Amino acid sequence: MARPREFDEDEVLQAALRLFWEKGYEGTSLGDLLEAMGLTKSSLYKAFGSKEALFWRVVELYNRDFLGFRLDALSEPTPRRIAQRLLYGMTELHNGGRTPNGCLELNAALACSTVTEPIRQELVRNRERFRVQLRDRFEETKAAAPLPPGMTSDDAASLVISLIQGLAVQAKAGFSQEASRRVVDAALLSWPES
Repeated sequence: MARPREFDEDEVLQAALRLFWEKGYEGTSLGDLLEAMGLTKSSLYKAFGSKEALFWRVVELYNRDFLGFRLDALSEPTPRRIAQRLLYGMTELHNGGRTPNGCLELNAALACSTVTEPIRQELVRNRERFRVQLRDRFEETKAAAPLPPGMTSDDAASLVISLIQGLAVQAKAGFSQEASRRVVDAALLSWPES
């Protein structure tokens, strides 16, 4: 008979999430994970298979527990309201004080060697999938209220994603939530009122 696990999986995943969020994928060593999670090497490998498999479990948790507001933003009825809710939600997530500064996925993707290039590429694909969702939603809602003058739905989605990434990098560098919100306020000036 197999021995039951002697740890709370959710607790150890939360500890790993925080560590990957703060240090990125490559910056997080196996020793860091073992210490933060309170596991032995054999327990970690038995439970999760590998550091990479653990990381993808953490990314799933991050998406579920921290990025749900993106779905709420996509359900808004106009392009401006979508952009506004998404960008303000990101400032809250990136530097709201309840989480590490920055974006877990961006922190992990920025510093990757050739060994972890497949991880970086998958994170880039994740961001592109969301950009396409955003583009499609802008296209669906632009009849209700216009996009910024001269901008296509694709341009608008790329702009918002670039702002999100910039806000994440600034948050990681220590910018305050207030400073980030001012950037969002300035960016939204070009969006027609809805």
